[in-house]
Order: sequence, then structure tokens, then C-alpha cells
Amino acid sequence: MRANVQRARVAAAAAAIGLLCAGFSAPAQAEPNSSAERSAALQRADENCGNGEICFWHDRNYSGTPWRWTPGSGYRDMPSNLHDHVYSFKANASGCFIDWNPQEKRAVSNGDYAKAYDTNFGKRIDAVGPTC
Repeated sequence: MRANVQRARVAAAAAAIGLLCAGFSAPAQAEPNSSAERSAALQRADENCGNGEICFWHDRNYSGTPWRWTPGSGYRDMPSNLHDHVYSFKANASGCFIDWNPQEKRAVSNGDYAKAYDTNFGKRIDAVGPTC
């Protein structure tokens, strides 16, 4: 008899959990770091950054208006709004990101990108040039 009561309780608990899960299900949405969101952000970068350019954004996820640089421009200090504040970039050309204090250089290749570069070297970039 006890075994039957215990099985009935387990079955009732399982049914209640199933109803709760069904009742609280939410519609599918893109997660903050989902592949759909990454694809949309990268598409936005591609639309705003031409061939032969490296584009720099003040904000993450390629938001806002990019500053565009080409290797033919030679060495350039970052504009004041981007100095130590490149929070995303897309490279459609090779170049070199430069920090002067302490001095460090990072080679960048065509195809490199970062949508959250403030977690890396983006808080240190002072300049960009064609070679390291």
C-alpha cells in the first residue's frame, strides 16, 4: 500500500512540474549573445565598413558612426573620442593598433573584428598604422 501511495505522489509531482513548465514557457527570443545577434551586429559592421578599410566604433556591437582608416592614410592618431576607447572594430585591411604608454603594438589582419573590444586592447589604442 505504501509503495502505491509513494508512486502516486511521484506521479502527481511529475504532472505538476510538467504543468508549471508548460504554463511558464516564454516565446523564443534571441539571447543576448546568440548567433542571430552576433550575425546582425557583424552584418551592421559589414554595411558600414568598406573594402580596404579598418573601421572603429566608440560603442560595442558596431553601434554609431564608425571612423574609417585605410593603409594608404599612413600613421594616424586616433580621434579624441576613440583614443583609449575603441569598443568595436572591423578590419577589411591589414594594419597595426598602437598603444604608446606602455608601448605595445598589435598586428591586425583583413577579416579581424571584435564587437566588444573594450574587454581587450580597445581601452589602450592610441593610434593606427599600416605596419607594426
